[in-house]
Amino acid sequence: MLPRALPAIGLAALVAFAAPGALARDCAVEAVEGEDVRAWSAGAWSALRPGQSLAPEAKVATGAGSRVKIACDDGIVVTVGSASEVNLEALTTPGDSVIVQLIDGIVGLFAPERVRRFEVRTPLAIASVRSTGWLVEHDADEGSAVFVRAGAVAVAARSGGRFRLAPGEGITITPDGVPGEVKTWGPPRIARSTEALGFDWR
Repeated sequence: MLPRALPAIGLAALVAFAAPGALARDCAVEAVEGEDVRAWSAGAWSALRPGQSLAPEAKVATGAGSRVKIACDDGIVVTVGSASEVNLEALTTPGDSVIVQLIDGIVGLFAPERVRRFEVRTPLAIASVRSTGWLVEHDADEGSAVFVRAGAVAVAARSGGRFRLAPGEGITITPDGVPGEVKTWGPPRIARSTEALGFDWR
């Protein structure tokens, strides 16, 4: 199980897209696994259920063994994996930019070309992509990681260094901010992350 603590440093995944208009985005819960899936909005936690619309600037949390998939009407899909907490700051607010803050755990994302800017913040780095599928992880003891399923991602460690990831490649930033090498993730490493995400995320 991933720890709930969060260090004070941050990683971000920056995603820029070529895109039209600044319309409100309608996002709803497509699927839930497990019993502990909650959203924080208007000062309180409440259970999330399939079909439920996501409130603006909601925070979503899952317990061990629980997961949630959120789908938006413009094609964005956000999967929050087991034992995770994510602040969906601007997912449903009007605008052609999206900001997601991964507080702890793992999140998988698919984004269409028409979104202008997509930013995922978690400790230790910044990743920039165009129209892609990718996942971001953060663990207080293991650091932060980015893995690309489709497309290309440019990762900048906050401590310095820039890296480009192709499909099948990933990078890990250690808890003290040191970026590792860009590597092709093997099946066991990919399986660990996709199992945490669930929903046959491949």
